[in-house]
Amino acid sequence: MPPLTQISGSAKSIEQQEFKSDELRFGRFEQLLNLQEAALILEVHWKTLEGMARNGEVPAFKVGKRWRFRLSSLNIWLEHGLNSNTTNHAALTGQEQNP
Repeated sequence: MPPLTQISGSAKSIEQQEFKSDELRFGRFEQLLNLQEAALILEVHWKTLEGMARNGEVPAFKVGKRWRFRLSSLNIWLEHGLNSNTTNHAALTGQEQNP
C-alpha cells in the first residue's frame, strides 16, 4: 500500500485536473465582490454604495437578495467618469431619465 502522503498527493492532483477541465469547459468567472468589499475598494460607506446600486448609479446586480459587483465593471465605471455629476447617464445606459 502506498504511503498516505502519496495518496493525498494523488487526490490533490485529480482535483486540480478536474478544476482545469471545468475551467476549459465553462471558462473562468471573475470573482464577485460583495457590498462591503466593493465599498472598501471605492472608499465609500457601504450604505452609500447600496443606495447607488439601488438607483442604478453604479454597475451592480443582485444575486438573491445581496448586491454583487465586478471589479472590472467598477474600474470601467471609474475610468469613464460615471461618478461625476456631468455624466450623460442616458447615453451610457440607453435609458432616458424622466424629470
